[in-house]
Amino acid sequence: MSTVLSDPTATPIRGRRPVFRFGRASWIIRPRQLIVVGIGIVVALILFLFSVGVSEYPLSPIDVARILLGGGTRIENVVVFDVALPRALVSALVGFGLGMAGSLTQLIARNPLATPDILGITAGASAAAVAAIAFAGSWGAWFASIGVPGAALVGGLATAIAMYLLAWKRGGGISIDPFRLVLIGVGLTWMLQALTSYLLTRANIYDVGRAQTWLVGSVADAGWSNVWPAAVAIAVGVAIVVLTSRQISTMSLGADIAKGLGVPTGRITAVILLVAVVVAALCVSAAGPIAFVGLLAPQIAMRVVHSSVPTPLASGLCGAILVLAGDLLCRTLLPGGLPVGIVTAAIGGPFLIYLMISMSRKATV
Repeated sequence: MSTVLSDPTATPIRGRRPVFRFGRASWIIRPRQLIVVGIGIVVALILFLFSVGVSEYPLSPIDVARILLGGGTRIENVVVFDVALPRALVSALVGFGLGMAGSLTQLIARNPLATPDILGITAGASAAAVAAIAFAGSWGAWFASIGVPGAALVGGLATAIAMYLLAWKRGGGISIDPFRLVLIGVGLTWMLQALTSYLLTRANIYDVGRAQTWLVGSVADAGWSNVWPAAVAIAVGVAIVVLTSRQISTMSLGADIAKGLGVPTGRITAVILLVAVVVAALCVSAAGPIAFVGLLAPQIAMRVVHSSVPTPLASGLCGAILVLAGDLLCRTLLPGGLPVGIVTAAIGGPFLIYLMISMSRKATV
């Protein structure tokens, strides 16, 4: 049984926030975050309906809603359920997953630059996925046998393990040095990108074309087979984030304070990193490494909800809106066939410069 109440045993304090309790678990209710998330869900839903309706058989959002609820003709059902719906779902899921994964890695490192893109997670997933795409008939047959999602997951996990071991603070328990984590991640990213480029130079020209389109980040050829890996990863990831939300919030105060409050920081850090890696890798396998979503979404969400740290679920919602809006822009105003990754990169590049300048100014104050 769930209830929403303030702590009855405490002395009433003006402005005390209500608490949602479900059994032994409890969560503080933040009204501003709830309002912003509610508005974000409505915006994402509207963009989703528009995205489904944009095709060679254009439909209005009202028509899309009617078809999704079972009122479509045979032609409308084919257009929506076989062609348009998978693309829109992949856009929403991949955006949500990359945004949530970015917020988790930023929380671990306590650094806004610590995203799956920069830490090497997406680069590792991409290198293994390219091996599965471009070398399925030769030495990459094993990667091809487990599929692109499996290959991307193996690559992302291998990179994360290497990064975690290299950033491990020896003698300090099972914990990592955040500064070292970012530096090692940047080094691994460049190494893996060089490996990916080398693989592309050795592959068949047709396979190179397929891999290059995927590496830019595109949802144009998304089908139902791309939906399920990302959907399962996000469902599991959201469940773990919700169950560990109190520990995650406490860790945002710093490792020493979290330890003093009884949080097993080493174990929680490992769990959060594992969730970020799995979600990011499987989202990359569905649409390629769509650039800067993991950087943009958490920082936008943090500013919109007035939070001191990125919140995973709000960041995921911002990521979904970014990718849905970017794909819709590519299909309406921009030249046809433009991948959504180009749009997010065009936005993310200037934002990265702004973020680095902002961090530099804060460091000199």
